[in-house]
Amino acid sequence: MGMLTPDDMERIAALCRKYDIPAAKVTGAQRLAFLGLPPERLAELKEELRIPDSLPHTRNRVHYVQACPGSTWCKYGTGNSLDLATRIEKIELNGPLPYKVKVGISGCRMCCCESWIRDVGLISQKNGWKMIFGGNGAGRPRIGDAVAEDLNDREAVALVEKCLNFYIENARYKTRSARFMERFGIEALKKGLFG
Repeated sequence: MGMLTPDDMERIAALCRKYDIPAAKVTGAQRLAFLGLPPERLAELKEELRIPDSLPHTRNRVHYVQACPGSTWCKYGTGNSLDLATRIEKIELNGPLPYKVKVGISGCRMCCCESWIRDVGLISQKNGWKMIFGGNGAGRPRIGDAVAEDLNDREAVALVEKCLNFYIENARYKTRSARFMERFGIEALKKGLFG
């Protein structure tokens, strides 16, 4: 989720100096990118960071969860987005996802994690979390649909799990949630989720 301690930052700075890397960036996906790394030194850096050549990919888990600092670190935060993100990363789904799923968790209505244009979005509001599904910010952008509001943390995690399992069961392989929702529609999704 892009969180770094002072020790992490010192280690990153030391690695940049050692490998002659001109800059490092926390990406939009909240990963660390070493910019300008000479390609011939990549294997050496991976070894030092203990990164295997191919990371294990668990198809029944969400791999991209972006969260703002939330109520823990931001004066505007009304919801603990970091805690919720950790819980959502641990969800075990009923099968492999049809395609990549990006989750954006915003700890207030300012929506710093662009929750409306993520496959799954959660936005903290006065009475709890609002859940959005089917957003996309790519070449064919789409604002997601509001699925439910006023969810506590437990309800939000449970609804994300239920919604993603519904997506697994009903979407075609390699169909992003935005295209799925254009075909399926919010009323059919709500009927499938809430009966």
